[in-house]
Amino acid sequence: MYQGWEMVVIGAGTMGHSIAQVFAVNGFKTTLVDVETEQLKWARKMIANNMHTLMNLGEISSQEADNAQKLITYEKDLKNAAFRANFIVETIVENADTKRELYASLDKLCSPGCIITSNTSALNIFDIAKISNPQRLIIAHWFNPPHVMPLVEVVVGPETSVQTVDTVKHLLIKLGKTPAIIKQYVPGFIINRMSVAIAREAGYMVSKGWTTPEDIDAAIVSTFGPRYPFEGPLELFDHVGWDVVQAVTAFLSPQLCNSTDANNPIAANLVAQGRLGVKSGKGLKDYTNLDIEQIQNERNIKIIKMLKAIKEI
Repeated sequence: MYQGWEMVVIGAGTMGHSIAQVFAVNGFKTTLVDVETEQLKWARKMIANNMHTLMNLGEISSQEADNAQKLITYEKDLKNAAFRANFIVETIVENADTKRELYASLDKLCSPGCIITSNTSALNIFDIAKISNPQRLIIAHWFNPPHVMPLVEVVVGPETSVQTVDTVKHLLIKLGKTPAIIKQYVPGFIINRMSVAIAREAGYMVSKGWTTPEDIDAAIVSTFGPRYPFEGPLELFDHVGWDVVQAVTAFLSPQLCNSTDANNPIAANLVAQGRLGVKSGKGLKDYTNLDIEQIQNERNIKIIKMLKAIKEI
């Protein structure tokens, strides 16, 4: 079905270069587009680095890595790439006006049958993008780093066709990804809604002085960590017993944080100090004088090793 398809990824940043790599590793001719020459140079470097890591871990051969890198074209001009595209991934800055302008251009440049996907993590692209044939528009939200993480959230728009959903779903499976379908746009999709709920309760407990960020992380790693690789929270409740779940929920729900305050206490405190995490050199931990690329690479290696271990379960 996908024989001869050409892929275009727009935006060569943290997500874009990695998504382009996924397509190329799976044999698709791919164009990575960005208006900034330096960004494209950085993307080429990062893809080469990612390939090197995958080779060292035995995930791909040197020949496969070479072949994949030859399938990627780096381009500043969107016009020619969009004209040839069968499948587009938009992964530019999360700004509604900027995205709206891009989709207006894509509507003029793309063939009518080209599937257009947005990697937005929050915006309602179906309200923003005004294109002809909106049946081909869909959100496909990848997770960082895309060449490692299996999940892609697929959000269906009000006019997205069943054929588009099926095509995107089966393409992602072909790429080795795990698509999770959300039948309509809801803010946060699945994972961000779950993550914010956990972060809110964590921030609440820390602000009350009941525990520390380090102990919360240790608790999660030591319980959710071993279980979630093979069962989600709802399947877990099958083993706990839904009568127990119902009783605990009835008791605990009134005790939990239900604040609608936009500020998470932990995040607000760290941001006020300029401690933004790895990218700023300090977050909860101190990363001063450490190589950010090395930190990210080591983290990627841990995720890859975990995924390999999970496959053996």
